[in-house]
Amino acid sequence: MNNSQTRPTGTVLLTVVVVVAVLRLAQDLFVPLALAVLLTFVLSPIVARLQHWHLNRLIAVLLSLGLALALIVGVGDVIFGQFSDLAHQLPQYELHLREHITHLRGFLRGGVTDSLDAVDRLAAQIERLSPVTGLPAGVQKVEIVQPRASLLEIARDVVGPLVKPLGWALAVMVLVAFMLLRLPDLRERLIRLLGPRNLQATTAAFDDAAARVSRYLLSQLLINSLTGIWVGVGLALLNVPNPGLWGALTLVLRFIPYVGIWAAGAMPFALSFAAFNDLMHPLVVLGIYGSIELFNYAVLEPWLYAARTGVSPVALLLAAAFWTWLWGLAGLLLSVPITVCLVVMGKYVPQLEFLEVLLGDEPALEPYQQLYQRLLTSNRDEADTLLEGAVREHSLRELCDIAIVPAMRQLEADFARGALKPVRRRAVLDQIQQWVDELLEGLQRTDGRGALSWQSPSVLCVPAEDQEDIIVAKLLAAVLINRGIGARVAALERLEEEVSAGAGAGLEAIVVSALPPEAVPPARAVVKRIRAHAESLPVIVGLWGLDHDLDRAVQRLAVAGMSRLETRVGGCVEQIERLRHTPGPARTLEPSKRAQGS
Repeated sequence: MNNSQTRPTGTVLLTVVVVVAVLRLAQDLFVPLALAVLLTFVLSPIVARLQHWHLNRLIAVLLSLGLALALIVGVGDVIFGQFSDLAHQLPQYELHLREHITHLRGFLRGGVTDSLDAVDRLAAQIERLSPVTGLPAGVQKVEIVQPRASLLEIARDVVGPLVKPLGWALAVMVLVAFMLLRLPDLRERLIRLLGPRNLQATTAAFDDAAARVSRYLLSQLLINSLTGIWVGVGLALLNVPNPGLWGALTLVLRFIPYVGIWAAGAMPFALSFAAFNDLMHPLVVLGIYGSIELFNYAVLEPWLYAARTGVSPVALLLAAAFWTWLWGLAGLLLSVPITVCLVVMGKYVPQLEFLEVLLGDEPALEPYQQLYQRLLTSNRDEADTLLEGAVREHSLRELCDIAIVPAMRQLEADFARGALKPVRRRAVLDQIQQWVDELLEGLQRTDGRGALSWQSPSVLCVPAEDQEDIIVAKLLAAVLINRGIGARVAALERLEEEVSAGAGAGLEAIVVSALPPEAVPPARAVVKRIRAHAESLPVIVGLWGLDHDLDRAVQRLAVAGMSRLETRVGGCVEQIERLRHTPGPARTLEPSKRAQGS
């Protein structure tokens, strides 16, 4: 058992280590390829739109590449032109910069500055007292004179650092052109590689990944453009030199997650510190960047990212750190698109499902599992908060079927197989019952029909046997009251009395609540007791969450006098509402479909 579990885990870990090592060692190959795929995601919708306008694919690809190059060259021209203008103006800011530094030294004098002066004096004293290590007598001092660099060496020193970026840029453009031209063929080959049997899943995965990445990048481009415009206008109103430069840099650098916006803001902050006599201008520059970024985070990004990338914020942060470590600045730029693709792979490839669980933004547990987990930790506050939040997102009727009843079913299943001690089971049930009691009391206070009045149409909810049946019966009563239907929970020891009193005083239906697994025998006994005192009243039996042996259960309960079987609270409420809107003489329940079959 241990060997069979260790071997797959070891294989997965070894595969991950090998893949990471290959990506790290061959980054000169994979970084241009990843950048090319990223640009292909951005430009493919434009190519598709141009083809929709009946343009040849080659012409559509050339036009889209020309548009991208024009945009890059235009932004680059603005940045380099503004930088050149700024370089000519920098000497005139030197005086202001010296004055500010002098003021800061005066502000820090007596603190940090005095400490640094003391260290300098101590170092000088040590150097004075240390033995002098001069050259031995008779040894001549030799000075090495470097020969004048040749033209080839100068060219190598100047052009050499540019070879790698220019090579990457050329490789990216060539790859993008070929990928856009051969995109349908490349997709078909990848589908063939992954297996024709997975045609539907592979196609859906490609479409989903392309849509998410394209949506993210285009939305990011729009947000960055607006941010750059707002920054440029704000700095221009503040008279900061070269506002167009800082707006263009903000547009470009904001594509780098987390640090790009502040790298863009650091430069105009330093310039305003040197260009103005006061410290208010630098603080206002920081305020401009901070307020715009806060607006983007709180308003623009939630609006434009309404169709989410599907990646959790924590996963994005960890992915940014990992890809930065792996590929540097290029990895940070590519971290979001790569992580989105990994999440899509986890969604459509069963073997990679752990990627969606670890990186995705969908809840890792179902609502009933979340509730059950919090109840097991005896954290009443977290459980109540979870239920209150679920009530705001779902109706109370839906909450019963997706969270509370399934959580209780899981509780009973764990108890039946011995995974849960009786004391722990009782504690969890007590927590649920306390919440349900408070909910029911609150509804009864706010709704005059909450306490059952025999003079008005009403429903009697009867627990079949023990505490979990009582809890679901109270839940059903709360749902009915919330829907405007009078409801009351009967006590088993006074069942005959309450049924007899209600049969002649407006009682519309009786619901017997029973939670599996041991639900049919006690429910059958309660139905027999009810039929002994109310032969014509509709009796619904709720075997909540039961999904097997329904035919046999219907047969046994129908013999005892059951009118209909329901397995969900929502279905039971719908039957009761249909019953209430039926005229009096024709008022009856549809028999269970399974009962009809029998």
